[in-house]
Amino acid sequence: MPSTRLVPKLTLRNARAWAPRRKIKWLALTVAFLLALILRLALHDHFGPRYPLLFFSVATLIVHFYFGLLPAVTLALLSFPVGMYLFVPPYLTFTKIEYDDVLRAANYVLITAAFMILIQYLRRAQYQAALFYEIAESRYLMLLDSESDRSAIEEEMQRREV
Repeated sequence: MPSTRLVPKLTLRNARAWAPRRKIKWLALTVAFLLALILRLALHDHFGPRYPLLFFSVATLIVHFYFGLLPAVTLALLSFPVGMYLFVPPYLTFTKIEYDDVLRAANYVLITAAFMILIQYLRRAQYQAALFYEIAESRYLMLLDSESDRSAIEEEMQRREV
């Protein structure tokens, strides 16, 4: 039994190319990193050792939303050792890895990665919808063009019959 589909099955291979391809993304990465670092340093008295990577996670997600996966992964990989070095006691040292450090690292990796996967999926879907819109619009214009050609031929045929 043939199935009917409202939306034709189209595979758009360039739907993952939603991120802008400008060099400004690296400047945005640097600004986001510095802003997260400055904010965390400014609020260090308030937060203390709690949430050492929160501002870096938010910066990573914002960079990912606007500039794509590669700058976001770069920012996440850069932020992790900086956050652990500056904001986890004993400050400004790397010591033996403890259970709390493993939990903190797992928390950062899992939450940031989950949100990055979600952002990537949603941005691809958004870009794919825009591509489908452009395809539909071009098909509609071709249909209008062929309809006008057909009606011009019919008018010419009727004129010749008379």
